[in-house]
Amino acid sequence: MSDQFTPLDLSKAYNAGSGNGETEDGYRVWPASDETPDNTPLVNLPWGECKFWGVPFSLGEEGADQSIVLVAQKAKDGIGDAARIVVKANARRVLFAHACAPVEGERVTVEGTGEAIGTYRVVYADGSAVEQLLRRRFEVHDVQIPWGHHPFLCRNCRNYHAEPLNSRAQSYGLTQTGAFTRDGNDMQGWWLYDWENPEPDKEIATIEVSAASSTALALAGITLCHEASDPFSWPARQEVAIRVDAEGAPEVEMQRGEVVRQDTLFVPNADFLRSEESGWGRGGQEQVDGGYVEIHGSTEGEIKVKAGGVEEKIRWGQVLEEKTVEQGKVKIEVVGPRGKQWVHVRVEDADTGQPVGTRVHFRSPQGAYLAPHGHQADVNIAWFEDMGGDCKTGGVPYAYIDGTCQIDLPVGPVYTEVVRGFEYQPVRELVEIKPGQRDLTLKIKRAFDMKERGYYSGDTHVHFLSSQSAHLEAAGEDLNVTHLLASQWGRLFTSWEEFTGGLSPTSSDEHMVWVSQENRQHVLGHISLLGLKDMIAPMCTGGANEDWIGGAVEALMADWAEACKKQGGLVIMPHMPLPDFENAANIVLGHADGAEMCWVWEGEKISSAEKGYYRWLNVGQKLPIVGGTDKMSNGRILGGSRTYAKLRDDEEFTFDNWCQAVKRGQTFASTGAVIDLKIEGREMGEEIHLPGNGGTVEVEAVAESVWPLTGLELICNGEKIAREVEKDGSNQIKLKFKLKTERSCWVVARCWGSHYTDAGPVMAHSSPIYIDVGKRCAFVPTEGNYLLTHMEGGIAWAEQIGVFRDEKIRQRLIGVFNEAKGELMRRMQ
Repeated sequence: MSDQFTPLDLSKAYNAGSGNGETEDGYRVWPASDETPDNTPLVNLPWGECKFWGVPFSLGEEGADQSIVLVAQKAKDGIGDAARIVVKANARRVLFAHACAPVEGERVTVEGTGEAIGTYRVVYADGSAVEQLLRRRFEVHDVQIPWGHHPFLCRNCRNYHAEPLNSRAQSYGLTQTGAFTRDGNDMQGWWLYDWENPEPDKEIATIEVSAASSTALALAGITLCHEASDPFSWPARQEVAIRVDAEGAPEVEMQRGEVVRQDTLFVPNADFLRSEESGWGRGGQEQVDGGYVEIHGSTEGEIKVKAGGVEEKIRWGQVLEEKTVEQGKVKIEVVGPRGKQWVHVRVEDADTGQPVGTRVHFRSPQGAYLAPHGHQADVNIAWFEDMGGDCKTGGVPYAYIDGTCQIDLPVGPVYTEVVRGFEYQPVRELVEIKPGQRDLTLKIKRAFDMKERGYYSGDTHVHFLSSQSAHLEAAGEDLNVTHLLASQWGRLFTSWEEFTGGLSPTSSDEHMVWVSQENRQHVLGHISLLGLKDMIAPMCTGGANEDWIGGAVEALMADWAEACKKQGGLVIMPHMPLPDFENAANIVLGHADGAEMCWVWEGEKISSAEKGYYRWLNVGQKLPIVGGTDKMSNGRILGGSRTYAKLRDDEEFTFDNWCQAVKRGQTFASTGAVIDLKIEGREMGEEIHLPGNGGTVEVEAVAESVWPLTGLELICNGEKIAREVEKDGSNQIKLKFKLKTERSCWVVARCWGSHYTDAGPVMAHSSPIYIDVGKRCAFVPTEGNYLLTHMEGGIAWAEQIGVFRDEKIRQRLIGVFNEAKGELMRRMQ
């Protein structure tokens, strides 16, 4: 709509530049230092052909000797107290870009509010005139102002625009705010004043500018406006859903405004409420890339939409007025066309009626995500950025709440989703927000209670959250134990400040947080040291990228494991199957209390992580399984891969008792299912002793999940021996099998489903039950030989490649590998 604006050429009236002039008493017009008197605040302002809030202005040339109209009483150098600008045109409004000098003697000040700075006298062709007084902080303001001292009736020439989360235009911290001005900030600049012409039918002949005092008034530009309303007055930001009947994500531009956010629409399909995949950003929905758009701009501006050869321009005011606009192959809908209202939400346990922490998601019928107040609508899932309180899974954002939240919801239908870990049935509902409604109660029901069976859940591997965020998210995921691990990443140390040597103060009876460590070496491996009372240093050695560049091996994984055990801690080998360099020896030597399933869950297919785990079991190692997430961003769900550990019948739930249950091997790892395994009544982690000729034992397994399971199977010494399949899916699968064995073995149970949670397919994997025949451990020679070769490789590395400042550490590492070799050879006999 450029014909609505006519920028005036003021060059014939220019009488000054951006440098300093002086008054008759020697006072400088603009604040500046003695060393650089011409380096005034005007130097850094916009110049030339500009658009302010989408409105064109024709300003003077940057650095020119004559670039502004300057008036001040008692001024020198040809600067007078008045100036005249020839117009000879009609206008409904006159838009001024101007600024004044601060109070005399000051550089930046809060003084002078309401002081008369000058006057604009609009003279019509018929000789009549209208005057507009210019007061400091009203119609005009200082060229440079202190923070928080914005004017009452004029605006800064710079409007705010958005930067995406992955922008590198600013530092990381500032980028999280997303809101920036271009080429400066709104504490200095030209101030835009919208003057409404009381006689729009009369031709304006001239505009006379006069000064009221020695305070300088600088007029940089004038634009005549032919619109009925203030062009700088943009209505509040509005969310819209954009659909284009064409391939590809829409490109959206806003003339005279800003596209402040463009994201995905999560459009509910007809089966959204019935989908079995609820809880994990999947099922019954269509994701429309770029279909969610937030716009802030003038009602007279145009929104341009392009996609797959389709291009349409639609007036923004039309969208706001009509709520839904269809033009060609483009459809734009206002999110919440009936308006929004503030709602207090409470989520209750359906059985107890008490509020419970949950993970929640709200969306409009068009598919726009509605974030609770205080939560991120645009969830950052980058590594080590803005961690805690929000997450994404399956690309869909969720917010963690403690059982209550406040949210601005559109009047009318709203989709809600409430999720709480693996033991509650996720709930999707379509609720109706009525006009004036202030409260909304949602309920979620527990499907089964593992605590009644003695099992308590935990995540063995979490990074970067604060203790408070960890507790909030743990409550939202019904997770009982969270191991928040400090570590080092090159020169970055994380979570050291969270360490207390005990339960974090944010812990509660049902959701415990303990800060410990993951000690790491780039080659030798990683090791999780849980339940520490004192920190174990150094935290990482051996060079980048775990340690800092050029570091030597200063400690062994074995040293760290020993130090942890001396404190009564729990030693976990994280994220099977790698890294296994020194850990291969440490597992054989019994330094590990558990092996962690993390990211490599593949459903029916036995994954590399499981194969790596079976290798240790196949060389006679008694090694419990645990589940952890290695959470390092909001893109992983806390407890998405978790451990269930069973306490003894007479034990209360404490952190120490949970760790002891892990050490006993009474555990299973899970991404959404629960599993139980018994052999002749013995439980996971226990041993059965048979005579030298072996025998037959009865194996029973059962798997359950709120999401349908399709298979349950038994593994013996790495081989499948029995399975039960439910092609259509079932929430419970049982299996019984008679196992005849003549040699020592181990047995595990594993189950899977076709749907996905955060860490992979819905699965669970038990710890083994061990069957010793003739007092011999299970041993598969091919696995033993593989590990012997591995130990030889470790020795070669230590002797020839590894960097050690202390020769004793090198020899100690060689000794660890040799000791593991000896143990393997002993078991082979």
